[in-house]
Amino acid sequence: MIAIITLDKFKPVSKLCVKETTITKAKFPVIDVHNHLGSDFGPNLGTHTSVEDLLEKMEAHNIRAVVSLDGVPGPVGDSQLEMSQKYPDKFVTFLRMDYSNFESPDFADYVNNLVDDYVSRGAGGIKFLKELGLNVKDSSGKYIKPCDPRMTPVWQAAARHDIPVLIHIGDPMAFFDPIDGNNERYEELLAHPNWSFADPEFYRFDELVESGKTLLRNNPNTRFIFPHVGGVAEDLSRVSEMLDEFPNLYVDISARLAELGRQPYTARAFFIKYQDRIMHGTDLPVHPNTVIPYYRFYETYDEYFPYNNFPQENQGRWNIYGICLPDEVLKKIYFENACKVIPKLRGNI
Repeated sequence: MIAIITLDKFKPVSKLCVKETTITKAKFPVIDVHNHLGSDFGPNLGTHTSVEDLLEKMEAHNIRAVVSLDGVPGPVGDSQLEMSQKYPDKFVTFLRMDYSNFESPDFADYVNNLVDDYVSRGAGGIKFLKELGLNVKDSSGKYIKPCDPRMTPVWQAAARHDIPVLIHIGDPMAFFDPIDGNNERYEELLAHPNWSFADPEFYRFDELVESGKTLLRNNPNTRFIFPHVGGVAEDLSRVSEMLDEFPNLYVDISARLAELGRQPYTARAFFIKYQDRIMHGTDLPVHPNTVIPYYRFYETYDEYFPYNNFPQENQGRWNIYGICLPDEVLKKIYFENACKVIPKLRGNI
């Protein structure tokens, strides 16, 4: 008799007999340019019971430094900056920009004072979540795009201090489609319906990508990091076009291992061509289940392996393949590009 089960209970075990490479440590030192350590090392502390324990785990996996993107003005940001000051060769904090008063005539002064203060205390960059484009509205009720000219003081302040801006552009393509049987991220969206932007009240995916390009075009003197492979990990040809057009753009691959690993031929060519513009990041806790798949992806030709073992972090029902990057490319992805783009990291390795 055939048992009928629900989709969430379907966990097939692969019968493929293929090579499996055991890796616990990266081949070269690693800098994770995209992480969230939170207040008192909270959200991404994961299984770590203390900062010292986190440092031990970093050492075990050859992670030399982590960029925390949680420099929220106030107590949380203060704790992150104190962490960076205590362990300057291990942690760098980015200011999480507060722009709640962006319509105020004093906004530019506020931005300059805030950025001056945080940089003087060691901040290494500025971070924007996906509020721009998808969450925050102005007084007229319209969503603010990343290229909104009212944000210009922020980009100018970053250029003045020679620090990068890491800004989230859009979200996965599937999040803009209806949550139905054709959506490849169906289970993820079913578990997190608030991640869906299918409602026509939101800008469409293509509109947000174009807004990001306008941001780059209008601010050539500011270095931007578009995380999650530029926000277009599903279509590397579009990311390539942006990298070709805008020399002030860099990308990290955080939280997109699932996308890159299912297109290994295209991804390998992309990494080699843009080896000077791509940085390693995870957006996840330091844990073997999240760290090791990245190393296998970068360093091996292993086939059809899981990109993590945390069901709540799974992005789709597929496994990934390694792309076995050359050593000179690995070094750039793992740490050299991060040191180039984020001045606070220079000299740390």
